[in-house]
Amino acid sequence: MPLCVLLFVLLWAAESWADVDGYEIVARQRTSAVHVDGRLEAAWLAGGKAEDFIQREPDYPAPATHKTEVYVLYDADALYVAYMLYDPAPDSVRGQIQRRDNDANSDFLDLYLDTFHDQRAGYWFTVTAAGVQAEGTFYNENWLSASWDAVWESAVAITDSGWSCELRIPFQILRHGGPREDGWGVSFARKLYRRNEANFWPPVDPELGWRATKMGVLTGLERIAPSAHLEVLPHVVGRWDAPVDYADPLNGAQEFRSENEWDNFGLTMKFVPSADLSVDAAYQPDFAQVDVDEAVINLSDYPVFLSEKRPFFLESKEFFEETPYTFVYTRRVADPDYGGRLNFQKGRYRASFLAAKNRLSYFDQDFVAREKLQDAFFGRTTVNLGRHRLGLTGTFVNQTGYSAGAAGADMKFRWRERDALDLWLSGVGRDGYPVQHWDRVDSVQDEQPVEARASYTRDLGPVRSQLVAMYRGTDYDVNDLGWSEASNSIRQALWIGDNYYLNGTFIRNIGFDLNEFRRTMTDGTAAEGYSNCNVFTTTRTNWEVGGGLEWGDVFRRNYVFDINSDPHEFRDNYGGFNHEYYKYFWHWMWFWSDQTKPFRYGTDARYRTFRDGNAYGIEPEITWRPRSNIETSFEIDWTRVWDSRSFRNAAGDAETTDFRNWILKLNWSPSLKLSFRGTVQWIEKSYYNDQGLSFMNLLMSYNWQPGSWFYLVYDEAARDIDRFDHIDRSVPGERTLRAKLTYFFTMP
Repeated sequence: MPLCVLLFVLLWAAESWADVDGYEIVARQRTSAVHVDGRLEAAWLAGGKAEDFIQREPDYPAPATHKTEVYVLYDADALYVAYMLYDPAPDSVRGQIQRRDNDANSDFLDLYLDTFHDQRAGYWFTVTAAGVQAEGTFYNENWLSASWDAVWESAVAITDSGWSCELRIPFQILRHGGPREDGWGVSFARKLYRRNEANFWPPVDPELGWRATKMGVLTGLERIAPSAHLEVLPHVVGRWDAPVDYADPLNGAQEFRSENEWDNFGLTMKFVPSADLSVDAAYQPDFAQVDVDEAVINLSDYPVFLSEKRPFFLESKEFFEETPYTFVYTRRVADPDYGGRLNFQKGRYRASFLAAKNRLSYFDQDFVAREKLQDAFFGRTTVNLGRHRLGLTGTFVNQTGYSAGAAGADMKFRWRERDALDLWLSGVGRDGYPVQHWDRVDSVQDEQPVEARASYTRDLGPVRSQLVAMYRGTDYDVNDLGWSEASNSIRQALWIGDNYYLNGTFIRNIGFDLNEFRRTMTDGTAAEGYSNCNVFTTTRTNWEVGGGLEWGDVFRRNYVFDINSDPHEFRDNYGGFNHEYYKYFWHWMWFWSDQTKPFRYGTDARYRTFRDGNAYGIEPEITWRPRSNIETSFEIDWTRVWDSRSFRNAAGDAETTDFRNWILKLNWSPSLKLSFRGTVQWIEKSYYNDQGLSFMNLLMSYNWQPGSWFYLVYDEAARDIDRFDHIDRSVPGERTLRAKLTYFFTMP
């Protein structure tokens, strides 16, 4: 009963956060032609105007060192925004020609739009001084995502007084609340690269960071086009493979052979009947153009978490990330045949649902490659109540002989701007937990498939802190369609830290954080935990230096394959395991040179005790930009382990083991439409006679018309990096060549 009363009081007190007073811009209707060529015509002078930008860094709240003016016009079809970015040294304006969605190493501008004026979510647009476009969404007040892609226009020009930019953003690409009486939320920003200066309108306090609740207001929009439209993106893929013949890997043919069939054609569609609703559908989506996943040396007990890079799954991905854990991990849907997504937003309500038919590849007990189909579903809905939010998330998976579902409820309460309480409760249900044997799948009954979490965040101004408490039951496992490292635990964590900005000194900012974490199994046994601290600073010459230390005790999970017949102490999301305790100490440091220079270098270094032994590592990296459209980097991740029981020779003695990961990257963009990228990687492990694993990814992308692309991709990779000890380097790697053509068109 007390909890219900608390929820009632908080929801009753819900109120809308006020915009920043005095920061309002009125959009004027366009009365004459505007040519999007980067040079401001006289027509812009009739538009609403924003100026008097304030530095967020390095000298908040000082006025911007160089003046910026922003003008806003509109017509029935589009919003027009023009920036005049004054600079007394136009030759020093930095603009690096590179792939789309990349603003690194450049002067750039930002535009933020809260089209429903709910002070929680919206869109952002970026244009660099070289004309490179990027766009995305913001959500949960201040979280940014680059997953959203759209077709819009922009152009830049270098002038005698600085540089200028014009943007044309069709209303159709935006889901919006129409010409609202309270207007739209709007913010403008500018980055001056050589000074590492960020300017904002309205101002942004660096202690609090940018927030949708502190945006200005855009008014004056009348009789604008609705969001209704249809987008169609068909594609065709040519594929040639030279795979390993697992039946005869040493003598298997390695010549390229065509894999081109009818399933090399695919289609993606988006139907937006109104601003409230959008429906996406994909048939045989192909991911030939995605960035390569770099192989890593994994010394932990768990697999490597991979970020999502596939276009079909990126839109609305951030909506599912509002939960405190990765309840939805779309990389579980590795090979979808087809799928669909529905997004809905009306007033304070928002929902997103995604369903896909997935192909699962596996090897049977005879090591024969097989496939089976799986139905996968994700869904989330929220209601925003002023400062507070309630949300529900669910997943469901169904395949032959097995189905499972998970559901979670999250609540976020905010008050006095600096306080937040987050609550989370979730559970898992299945028709029996699958236990894999060599020749069958058995089931065991779930005992405690639930999780509860609470966190309180307090911003005291000079110090910010967060306290977390969590319970995770014995059989809580969301890894069918989510990501969770371990179950069967009670956890508690505390974080305290801050970042201080210093004016008038050689140091731009200095920060620290203190962390404390403790966990026990639900029966009170197998306790582990750590404490650590970090200190970091940035100079006004843009050098970054920091370090930290950590101490604690932890146990290593030695997994048991058959949890029914083999003796084991505990079970988590990756099976039954026995454990070994280790006390450890870890310290680290890093430094990086000025990122605004063509030549940048730095390193991370670490030393720790490791499973009764020792380990140290170093990660030096060099980045060189010889021209504005060429960037190359070279990185080494070198780890040495000695006197550890985890690595022993045939005699049972601890063996010194080196891990070396060499990574070379090259990016070249001859123009804004054409770019080339190459990644070459080589991994060595000295414990196995200096055997190595090689990886290569080469990509050419050509934007032959807005929204339409041609990709040429070459991949070469060795076997599973997580099974390094089973690799035979006499077996050649797998090679794939792909060509992909897409054509984008839209209909009103």
